[in-house]
Amino acid sequence: MEKPNVYEILVRTGVVPVIRADSAHDTLKVVQALEDGGVPVAEITMTTPGAIGIIADLVRTRADRLTVGAGTVTDLDSCLKAMDAGSSFIVTPTCNQEIVDACARRNICIIGGGLTPTEVLENWRAGATAVKIFPASVFGPRYLTLLNEPFPDIPLVPTGGISLENVSDYLRAGAVFVGAGGDLVPKAAVREGKFQEITERARRYVSTVRSAREPSASS
Repeated sequence: MEKPNVYEILVRTGVVPVIRADSAHDTLKVVQALEDGGVPVAEITMTTPGAIGIIADLVRTRADRLTVGAGTVTDLDSCLKAMDAGSSFIVTPTCNQEIVDACARRNICIIGGGLTPTEVLENWRAGATAVKIFPASVFGPRYLTLLNEPFPDIPLVPTGGISLENVSDYLRAGAVFVGAGGDLVPKAAVREGKFQEITERARRYVSTVRSAREPSASS
């Protein structure tokens, strides 16, 4: 059976949850809540305690239905450990040639981070699958539209400040998908154990993404 194209899964899903939690227990609860809401993707950030073990556990128990990646990967050692644990994709906050090369050797989807036109092009020339525009909220959806003009062939993934209120604007501005953190997975909801709230937000994101991609949405 042919292995699914991870990048295509991310594009099809439309939103990648950027998960930052204080424990493995909370992280697993968040992932389940997101799955229940129709988001079968999880980006486990390296700032989460025990991130590598969490990734390995998710890959071992949910590989048939969940696409698991590692985020906030800032060095080669963390990248290699994340891939060894089974990460299907790697997300970095900056352009890092060592990380891009390591991912290329294993045919792993790599999303490099940048903000300026120079950083976008550097990531693409380094071999990134797509470029994360971070923090996207600094300039907003209009900035993504402007970046797409000189770089129409570079897939852009706005992250940072994405919300239910603006996700449609980013998708219509040319985002191939978005990375959503605190708005999709509110810290207060996690802290108070209100995981059903995360499930409901996930459902709303799925519905909003679908609506934004309908042909009539851009007419």
